[in-house]
Amino acid sequence: MKRTKIIATLGPVSNNEAVLGDLLRNGVDVIRLNGSHYRNNKDIQSDVALIRRVSAALNRHTAIFFDLQGPKIRVGSFEKDGVILVTGQSFLIKKAPDVVGTSDYCGLTTPNIIADLHPGEPVFIDDGNIRLIIDRVDDEGAHCTVQQGGKINHHKGVNLPSSTISVSAITEKDEADIVTAIACEVDYIALSFVSTADDVRALRQCITSQTNSPIGVISKIERSSAVDNLYDIIEASDVVMVARGDLGVEIGLERVPEIQKRIIRECNRLTTPVIVATQMLESMVTKPTATRAEVSDVANAIYDRCDSVMLSAETAVGDFPIDVVQTMRHICEATDAHLAELKKSKYSQVKRIFQNKSDATIFCKAADQIGEETNASVMIAFTSSGTTALISSKLNPSIPIIAPTDNPYIARKMALYRGVVPLLIQESFQNIKSWGEMIQMALDSAKTLGMVHSGDLAIITAGYPLGRSGGTNSIRMIHVQ
Repeated sequence: MKRTKIIATLGPVSNNEAVLGDLLRNGVDVIRLNGSHYRNNKDIQSDVALIRRVSAALNRHTAIFFDLQGPKIRVGSFEKDGVILVTGQSFLIKKAPDVVGTSDYCGLTTPNIIADLHPGEPVFIDDGNIRLIIDRVDDEGAHCTVQQGGKINHHKGVNLPSSTISVSAITEKDEADIVTAIACEVDYIALSFVSTADDVRALRQCITSQTNSPIGVISKIERSSAVDNLYDIIEASDVVMVARGDLGVEIGLERVPEIQKRIIRECNRLTTPVIVATQMLESMVTKPTATRAEVSDVANAIYDRCDSVMLSAETAVGDFPIDVVQTMRHICEATDAHLAELKKSKYSQVKRIFQNKSDATIFCKAADQIGEETNASVMIAFTSSGTTALISSKLNPSIPIIAPTDNPYIARKMALYRGVVPLLIQESFQNIKSWGEMIQMALDSAKTLGMVHSGDLAIITAGYPLGRSGGTNSIRMIHVQ
C-alpha cells in the first residue's frame, strides 16, 4: 500500500465533484487551498464544502490546509508588456507603490520595506532571473546596479535573501483569510515566509484566540532566515514544509537538496510531520508523463522519509490532473515498498531516534520492534490527539499503521502522517468500558473496511485509562479472529 501521503492543490481544473472525486480515489490524502488565489471568502467556503461533501461520499478522512499568501513582495506595473534591463545599468526601486515602471525605475507593492534595505544586499526579481545589488538607499528609494539583466514585467516576485525585513509574516489579507479558514473548520493553516519561531507563535495565537479546535500550523521554510532558525521553528510548528520555490531563490538552487535533507532529518528526529513541495512533477502540467529526473526527485524525498509530497500547479491548472496523481501514487507505492524491504532487512533498531524521550516514544519503539520480530500484519495505534500514530509513523514501520480515534478532527489531521490510516470510532473512548471492548470495536471496523483480515497478527498500542491524551503505556499482540 501507499504510505507516503499525497497533497493536491485545488484549482480551476479540479474544484468540481468529478475531478476531485477522481483525485481522492487515485491516492490524494490532503487538499491544499492556495490563499494567493482567493479574493472572496465565499469561494473559500464553497471549496471547503465541496471537499467535505466529496470526501464523505467516498468515506474518506481528507485533511484540508489553507495556505496563507503571506507578505509576498512584488514589483509594480510597467509600461507596455514590460521592459528590458541591461547588465551593468543603474536601476531605482522607488518608494512610490503606484508608479508605472520603466527601464530606469519601478515601484514596489510593499514600499515600507525599503527602509530595511542596506548597501551591498542583493535583490532578486522573478525567481532570480533578474538580479540587482543595492548601491545606496535614500528618501527616493533603493539605488541598484543590475548584475543580471533580462526582461521584467508586471508584478513579478521579489526576494531579499540577505535582508532582515520588519514586515509581519501575517498580512491584513491573511488575517481575513484566517477568520474564514477557522469558520470553515480547515485542519491546517500554512504560514508563508516564516523567519523565526515568533512568526509561528503569532499565527497560533491568532488561531487559539478564535477557536478551541485543534487546527495545526504548517510552517513553510522558504527564507534563508528560516533555515538559520530551523530548530526553533520546527519545535514551534505542527508540520513543516520544504517550500523549494522561494527557498531555491534565497539560498541558491545548488543548496536546496542539502537543506531539504536537513529539514526532513530534523523533523523526523523531533517527531514533526514534513512535506516536500514545489515542481515535483512540474513537466506534467502540460505533458502526460513525468521526466526521469522528476521521478527520482520524488523518490529521494520518500527515501529520506518525508511524510507527504505535494502537487501544486499540476492539479490546480494542469492539463493532466488525474494522470499526475496516478504517477505520484505509483512512485510512492514503489518507493514505500522498497523502504519496507530495507526496514525488514535490519536486525536491530537505532537506539537514539528521537530528540525527546517519553513513555509514548518508548512504547511505540517497543511495539515497532515486536512488529518486526513477529512479522506482524498491521500496527494499531489508538490515539486521542494523533501523537501516538505520529510517533509510530516516524519509526518507519514496514507494516501499515491503523490509527483509531474518536475525534473526526484528529482523523482528518492524521491523513497527512506517513503510513497512517485514520479510523474513526463512532463511540467516544470515554464511554467504552474496557480496553478489550475498544480493541474489538476497532478490529470490527477495520475488518469491515478491509484493512485487516482473519489470521492477521496485530500489534496494538494504547493508553490506560482510556481516552487520556499522551498516555500510551500498553502493548498487546492480537491474532485477528
